[in-house]
Amino acid sequence: MSLLLSPLEVGGRQLKNRVVSTAHGWGFDWFQPENSGDRYIAYQERRAAGGAALMILQNPGVVPVDSLDGPYQLDYFRDRFRRLADAVHRHGAVVLQQVGHVGAQFRAETFDPDLKPLWSFSGTTSPEGDVSHEMTPDDIERILNGFVRLGALAVDSGLDGIELHGAHGYLIQQSYSRWANRRTDRWGDPGAFVGELLTRLRTVLGREPIIGLRMCLDDWRPADEGGMGTEELCSLAATFAARGAIDLLNHSEGSMHHHYARSIGTWRVPHGAYLPLTRSLKEAVPEVPVIGVGRIVTPDEAERALADGICDLVGMTRALIADPDLVRKVELGQRDRVRPCVGSNQGCQDRITQKLPITCFHNPDVGREATMALIASPHPRDVLVVGAGPAGLKAAEIAARRGHRVQVVDRAPRIGGRLRVVEALPGASELLGSVRWVERELRELGVDVQLGVEADEALVDALGPEVVVVATGASPDPAALLREADRPGVPLISADEAMTAPLADARVLVVDQLGGFEAAFAAERLALAGARVAVCTPYPSPGQFMGMTSAVAHIEVLARHGCDVHAHSMFRGIDGSEATVHHELTGRTTVVEVDAVVTAVAPLPNVALAEALRGTDRDVLLAGDVVAPRTAMHAFREGDAVARLI
Repeated sequence: MSLLLSPLEVGGRQLKNRVVSTAHGWGFDWFQPENSGDRYIAYQERRAAGGAALMILQNPGVVPVDSLDGPYQLDYFRDRFRRLADAVHRHGAVVLQQVGHVGAQFRAETFDPDLKPLWSFSGTTSPEGDVSHEMTPDDIERILNGFVRLGALAVDSGLDGIELHGAHGYLIQQSYSRWANRRTDRWGDPGAFVGELLTRLRTVLGREPIIGLRMCLDDWRPADEGGMGTEELCSLAATFAARGAIDLLNHSEGSMHHHYARSIGTWRVPHGAYLPLTRSLKEAVPEVPVIGVGRIVTPDEAERALADGICDLVGMTRALIADPDLVRKVELGQRDRVRPCVGSNQGCQDRITQKLPITCFHNPDVGREATMALIASPHPRDVLVVGAGPAGLKAAEIAARRGHRVQVVDRAPRIGGRLRVVEALPGASELLGSVRWVERELRELGVDVQLGVEADEALVDALGPEVVVVATGASPDPAALLREADRPGVPLISADEAMTAPLADARVLVVDQLGGFEAAFAAERLALAGARVAVCTPYPSPGQFMGMTSAVAHIEVLARHGCDVHAHSMFRGIDGSEATVHHELTGRTTVVEVDAVVTAVAPLPNVALAEALRGTDRDVLLAGDVVAPRTAMHAFREGDAVARLI
């Protein structure tokens, strides 16, 4: 029997299986009184409908309150909590509201446009350089009341309980951490704040609602800077649990914003990376159910964690973002059809850190569940898709699901388009799981995919489709970097070509004019191969537009391999092997000796077929880089959108 599908009792509630969607940022309109909250409710209901047993909602943020009586600033959540609870309960899932306060994290204006300061236990400066207000005992009382008030609102509105957010460097974690709590009064005791909070919550909520606690199990700080190791943190968790008020334990890692690049990491972080921490927590607190976390993205990985006794429940949050039907497919014996989380983070974690609603790298429905129902076409048509990259494959899949008769051709010998270049960067090839999944689904849908076929007007005429989706991509244009006066004595190659170029031991200048993944992946691949790499970018840092978790990890790789970085700088020409780099702020020029120049500049859309078909009696639709060269995530979404028009 599948352990993953087995029930478990938590705090008097019966969970129908062991799959958890842990709390995660989704979008900020859920927190805005003027918005209905319908989009977030639809997002959560979609995952409950797909079979997940426990949903933990994103934290709206505790506000200090003077008492538990009178008007409450967050009372507008009452209706949306009720509607969300009803929606999730319809599918037999249990739902908790995460409750937390950021304390001395981020910058105050991120949360309060009135320029009030951050609050903390000891006047801590946030990792983003914002000095916080040291709470008085009265302030702490108001914060405690705020936690209790929000918890009571959630439970009174029909949710099944709450989870206290004591990780990610937020206020609860600060209360028990030496690096943030240096008080000498009663609140200086690392267990005082959490202990008082648990007592008050049980007094107000009663014994029936679930109370969970999410803790940090490794704050990634050195001991001489107040860091606490896993053993000490697990011991503290056991102390909290001994009070008898906690029904569920969850965990994460790190203690500041940029730690997300590891704790909520991309494909660079191994699957199940933090299960050893989960095991330590389970061993320290065997009597309380524990959620295992850390890039557990497949049903088999989840089963192993449960079978090994590491955890009682499995957090599969990003896996459920990629495929909300994950549990249902396991129930139906279709594990091989689960759409994989490929660890991109581009659509989820990296968007929420920009205060944008999340989506998914290769599931365009995410965040649009309320409006993106797939409707069968009343008039099935013959559709030819030219191009088997992300845009073309996605267009073919959605068109076939809508009932159209679809054929795909591509001149390349393999699917994937320009995304294929990631094969050359260790670990990044996981991203190709996105196109492999669509390829498998196309086989299930009976779509014919012909590779190594050059599509021209004659071929289109011979096949006779009613609709042609042109997803022919774009081609790099390395020469676009050159000026009339340039006299290069070394090769100029595209970022795509750099992924396989034999440049070990060479001096390479990577010119990044896009701030995205092309230059980043090329620079990393060359550095790993032994090249001496310099990066020139007009932006404040390399990989400026990759997203936070990807950019932090990229900068770390460049630093570890001794790469030179010329930020705020433009390539100003080349003479022989001497490339000139101009600092845009100071006007200073630097001459860099090179053996090759890698150019990350805008590719040229491959529009020849689209232009040849213009004016014919067929419907011609364009998708992906042929429209405007961007990322694979954009291509997946555009292929989806085009197929819905047919």
